[in-house]
Amino acid sequence: MELKNKIESIIKETAANPGTETRYREPIVGYALASDPIFNEMKKIIGPHHLHPKEIFPEAKTVISFFLPFEKELVKLNWRSREPIKQWIQAKSETDRLIGEINEKLKAELAKDGIEVVVPSTVFDYKNKGFDITWSHKSAAYAAGLGTFGVHHMLITKAGCAGRFGTILISAEISPTPRPTEEFCRYKKGEKCLVCVDRCPAGALNIKGLDKEKCFRLLQENAKIFPELNQLACGKCATGPCALKSL
Repeated sequence: MELKNKIESIIKETAANPGTETRYREPIVGYALASDPIFNEMKKIIGPHHLHPKEIFPEAKTVISFFLPFEKELVKLNWRSREPIKQWIQAKSETDRLIGEINEKLKAELAKDGIEVVVPSTVFDYKNKGFDITWSHKSAAYAAGLGTFGVHHMLITKAGCAGRFGTILISAEISPTPRPTEEFCRYKKGEKCLVCVDRCPAGALNIKGLDKEKCFRLLQENAKIFPELNQLACGKCATGPCALKSL
């Protein structure tokens, strides 16, 4: 089986039978060369703390990004309520575990072809490092042609923005996915929208940017409501017109 088909089959088959309460629409997958100059640009835009793929894995040739879009009913559930939704917060932790499972499957299967796989670490350590993380899955997804950023700082893909991203670095080369030439965000296309700004319960969003401190404080409050989940999540900004598909 061709390498690209093998990778996408593993991702899609695992997401179709996830073993979780959360259900997903069909994943989308994109590719970027590890040598793409965009990763140098990220160190300027995001900050020097953001690692280049080759700083993480010197033998990396391809950055693979995949997006697991949540099912429509979960998005509707979070849209209908102004209050935190347990199923959405649970979906974050379940999907992160599922992404870990996908990564392990890819690592095991590609090893049979002599291909090394490294998963970038994204440990969030607010106490010691604030909001600086060494790898952004959303930025990697942008580099891999999966979508464009909306006003809400989420990446909007052809399957929308409601879901979770995963990244792996591999030692084999796969042709890169062309990046979109059009904006997927309604407002950035010149249309009236800003639903995400209106929906943000923390008042953390405006057209000039995202107040990460305000957003984080709300996530901490949500975590107290569902302590058994031990998870920071909200997603109200990700349930508007761009949630399920780009328009």
